[in-house]
Amino acid sequence: MEAVVNIYIVEKNFLLRSGLEGLISEIPGLILKEVFEGIEKNLFEKLTQKKPDVIIIDPDSVGDNFINLISKLQDEPDIKLIGLKREDCPENICSRFKYQLPYDANKHILLEKLREACGSDAFLIKNKQGPLSKREIVVLKEVVKGLTNQEVADKLFLSIHTVMTHRKNITKKLGIKTVSGLMVYALMNNIIDINEVV
Repeated sequence: MEAVVNIYIVEKNFLLRSGLEGLISEIPGLILKEVFEGIEKNLFEKLTQKKPDVIIIDPDSVGDNFINLISKLQDEPDIKLIGLKREDCPENICSRFKYQLPYDANKHILLEKLREACGSDAFLIKNKQGPLSKREIVVLKEVVKGLTNQEVADKLFLSIHTVMTHRKNITKKLGIKTVSGLMVYALMNNIIDINEVV
């Protein structure tokens, strides 16, 4: 599977930074390239020379330089900015971000914000060995809803051996081995709706 979205984080808080790193690492197709604390000299130059697709930035991490930095980054057409938003974020700060991610966001909310910012086409992951068949897509939908192989077989009137074969083919084509990875793939490619798995 190839990386499709390069992400940079600007966050001074260790726990928030670690949480974001963990969430991003669980989503196929996202690559966390670098993390900044916001206090680095020449932060704008360091961020833009690396050609990020997305920068997730906490306004609190940048301090007095915030407005200047955000204004410059917003002038970069290929960079999407997502602001980390705490509950008491002043309107004059938070309103500068078209895309906002609450501090308590889970993986699904992060994915939705990234899709809003980048467009869902940015997340289309190429299959290694051709597209999934219609039946593989049907099986994938049931698997990511949490059904066991036997439950999928019963629901779709298939043998358990057939379901296992479809799952092996899905894994081989996508290069994704975990159910959570398959779920993210299905969400990113509009195979299922987030409400079906929450």
